[in-house]
Amino acid sequence: MDVVPDLTDRRDVDRLLRAFYGRALVDPLLRPVFVDVAHMDLEEHLPRIGDFWEKVLFNTATYDGAAMQVHRRLHRAHPLTAELFDRWLELWDDTLTEHFAGQVADAARAHAQRIAAAFLRNLAEPPTPRPELPVTSLARAVPGPHA
Repeated sequence: MDVVPDLTDRRDVDRLLRAFYGRALVDPLLRPVFVDVAHMDLEEHLPRIGDFWEKVLFNTATYDGAAMQVHRRLHRAHPLTAELFDRWLELWDDTLTEHFAGQVADAARAHAQRIAAAFLRNLAEPPTPRPELPVTSLARAVPGPHA
């Protein structure tokens, strides 16, 4: 019986992501969102999402994405439903189980569940508007010749 390793570094993250997207991009439920709506370029997406997962799992990368804003735009174009997130989680879990086992794989599984729950919750609510600053406050906040 082959021993399935745990995730240990960025190479493992990249292997996991390639295997996952290999499934997601042909999945009848997810493919339309990734391909037809998001027009996702996998080679452009992988380094960014790899940074995200490397930061989450190993805290060794920087991630500067705006994931919620991106998913809000997608949600406006094609509602991101619980069914879609459930399928995403199912494929994520299947891919993890097939390729990795251990504490870090378990953390990746748990984090994906938190992500799905947070996205569903936040996408269901309208974004909270930022309070507007009065013009007089803006004038004081910006250096320059203000009276």
